[in-house]
Amino acid sequence: MRLYYITPWTRLPPMADRSPTLFVVSASLTDDGSPTYMRADRSWSSKLSEAAAVDDDTLKPMLEAALAQERNVCDPYAVKVQLDGGDPVALSAREEIRATGPTTRVRRPDPTS
Repeated sequence: MRLYYITPWTRLPPMADRSPTLFVVSASLTDDGSPTYMRADRSWSSKLSEAAAVDDDTLKPMLEAALAQERNVCDPYAVKVQLDGGDPVALSAREEIRATGPTTRVRRPDPTS
């Protein structure tokens, strides 16, 4: 069995991208249950692209502001995102589906005769 040691000449794989983790505050509207995202001015939008992507330091005050608005929204939480051309993009499949809509076609109602 041969042992390998790290020497000054050993090439290690490059380190992963160290970009900061960004978050968006998301919740559901109490009226119809649709997903909504907090903007920088603390208002709500149905579009993820209009949401404010913030770092850890700004996240806590935004979540507190969302909790204060629980008459209009329910269960606010943080979603990890990355920026793509300045717009936040969800990193999890669940949040991507919430942002873009159902993955299957919604059945039309049966015609009434």
